[in-house]
Amino acid sequence: MNIKSLLLGSAAALAAVSGAQAADAIVAAEPEPMEYVRVCDAFGAGYFYIPGTETCLKIGGYVRVQVDGRSSDDLSGDDAGYRTNTRAQLRLEAKSDTEFGALGSRITLRANNNADDTSDFALNETYIELGGFRVGYFYNYFDTGLPGETVLHDDRPYDNNGEGADTLNNSIRYTYDGGAFSVYGQVDAFNSQAGYKTDEAGNADEIGINGVITGKFGGVTVDFFAGYDFDNEETALASTLNAAIGPGSLGIFAAYATGQNRYFDAAEWTIGAEYAIKVTDKFSLTPGAQYWDKITLVDGDFDDGDAWRVGLTADYAITTNLAAKATINYTDVDNGTDSADKWDGFLRLQRSF
Repeated sequence: MNIKSLLLGSAAALAAVSGAQAADAIVAAEPEPMEYVRVCDAFGAGYFYIPGTETCLKIGGYVRVQVDGRSSDDLSGDDAGYRTNTRAQLRLEAKSDTEFGALGSRITLRANNNADDTSDFALNETYIELGGFRVGYFYNYFDTGLPGETVLHDDRPYDNNGEGADTLNNSIRYTYDGGAFSVYGQVDAFNSQAGYKTDEAGNADEIGINGVITGKFGGVTVDFFAGYDFDNEETALASTLNAAIGPGSLGIFAAYATGQNRYFDAAEWTIGAEYAIKVTDKFSLTPGAQYWDKITLVDGDFDDGDAWRVGLTADYAITTNLAAKATINYTDVDNGTDSADKWDGFLRLQRSF
């Protein structure tokens, strides 16, 4: 074999190998066109379609920085002073249309960094809705109400720590909304997430039922609440009225309880009112007052004492999605044996999104 034959043979071999590699070469696929986020306006502002689905998603929440202050309270043993808290809340809402009506869900995560709560994110109001049905972990009537900070809906007037009725439970609700008229019925499993409810433990009947009827008449909205606590065998009744009057809005809240129960146990009865005055487009003032009668509990029954509270709340919209709120309140309490008074308030800055 001469040199010329060797070179020709090597070239032929290389050509054959190169041809085989070219036949087996991996060709990169063309990139798929990007599907841009589409706005979903079927369920209100802020929703967008999850790419590749017909489900609409809304992401929201807020960051809040707050300083609380109070004077001493001889009846509850609270010391005077101040505290700070930073709160973060994240809320996800998903909705879509089905043959049974709108299918919705909400996930709410909240964290505080003060001593009264955990610094880790914890599950807050979270539920599933289909048509008029709602099931999950959500607030009841006594956690909503008037926008000011003077009238208390479930908290006791003699407690600065915010203790009061049981407002957040695993529940099931059905709502009928007729526009100007709506009604809902609800069943609550009190504190059911903490453990099994058994007869042996004596907590099997920690169940409540409640309902609300709401009517809207022009600039007036009025509702009526009724709830029954099977464990305590007591009833709570309440009503809230809101009416646009002059440069602001008048709000009135009243509640009555037959005895200590998980819906309302601040007093045998209470009535409070406030008037939110729109001073400018960005600034509003809300003076308020409230009175409670028979605030002392003896073996589950309301016995004696009364209290009253007055205060003022100021709200200022600094810019879009950034607001400041300040409140100062004075409370006078007579429990039937001793009396005391206190001041409390806070300064808050909140960025919502």
